[in-house]
Amino acid sequence: MMLSLFTRIDTVFLKVQDFESAIAWYSQVLGFTVRWRDDNSGYAALNVGETPLTLVRKSNEDETAVNSIVPFNFFVSDIEGAYEHLLQNGVKVGPIQGDGNVKWFKFQDLEGNPLEVCHFKE
Repeated sequence: MMLSLFTRIDTVFLKVQDFESAIAWYSQVLGFTVRWRDDNSGYAALNVGETPLTLVRKSNEDETAVNSIVPFNFFVSDIEGAYEHLLQNGVKVGPIQGDGNVKWFKFQDLEGNPLEVCHFKE
């Protein structure tokens, strides 16, 4: 039996049209607290038990991009190792990207569904 490559589902993404109103609604109506937010990039992670909900501001490109919506991402402790493992198994992967705090890459399952892997210091 192979050990799981991924530690957990890190977050679930939900595209929203009105970013500010969505944050307010999820906070006030459902009682979720904001874990972090980046108004410039249009992301806000809300605390919902073990797996946060990340609200993502919709853009005009969202409607035209095929298979661009990644519904969730996987967390790994070793992103380079996970990347190499997927490559060695013939998986179509994109480049590892990073912003200084978080590293991530996208990949596709056997049906072309977009998935994403992330790593950050916990």
